[in-house]
Amino acid sequence: MRKTKIILVLLIFVVIIGVVVIYANRWRTNVVYDKITVKGNFTLTREEILQAANIKQDSTINIEELNLVFIQDRISKHPEVKKVSVSKNPPNELVIDVIEKRPLAIVNVGNQLNLVDEECELFPFKNFEKLFDLPVITGIRQVSNQQIDDKAYMNDLRLAVFITMNAFKKSKFLYNQISEINISDTSKIIVFTNDKSVPVYLPRMEDKNISDPNYQKEILMKLVVLKNFFEKSFASLKEKKLDYVDLRFDNQVIVKTN
Repeated sequence: MRKTKIILVLLIFVVIIGVVVIYANRWRTNVVYDKITVKGNFTLTREEILQAANIKQDSTINIEELNLVFIQDRISKHPEVKKVSVSKNPPNELVIDVIEKRPLAIVNVGNQLNLVDEECELFPFKNFEKLFDLPVITGIRQVSNQQIDDKAYMNDLRLAVFITMNAFKKSKFLYNQISEINISDTSKIIVFTNDKSVPVYLPRMEDKNISDPNYQKEILMKLVVLKNFFEKSFASLKEKKLDYVDLRFDNQVIVKTN
């Protein structure tokens, strides 16, 4: 008799546990995430990020259906997203934290336009309003059949990006004065100004690339000279027609006027 009671109590206990588990799972299944927070975006809108994630604005997401890896993977495929992290913030918030690629310039190769960041990563763009006044990199070398020469292409691209990036670091004013960097000439780099489109010649070392520390130092010094020229002398020459400004020689700024 006593044994029967013990078995009965155990059965009741098992039934109670089963009921609790069932209701707990049902409650867990009914937990939804209806607050979506997007952080870290500057040029990308919230709508663009949610569209990339395939999530609607007013989405209510069941926790059992929420796969963070899938959402994160979808957003990471957006051409303007560098990194993304997707996390749950209980009780009801989904957090999407993005790091955007920061375009330094527009690269024109073979009549195709792409944006480029400081790591020389190219990515396309769809919204032309986001371009603002980015410098344009032209003159990337190609082989005769219009296929890109990878080694020459990367050397040219790194050189132009190095100039653009360090112009930005030294002075926003200097960066904003650059409208185009043309590297088609193996004897010089031609930087065109935004104001009056004056060509400025920088030194080009054909036997070296921008990974050479001495060449880097040379370009950085010329950028300082160019910055000082813009700030101190350029305004006084505005009334004249400038053919070019040549910075290829040591301790000289040669200005050719017409």
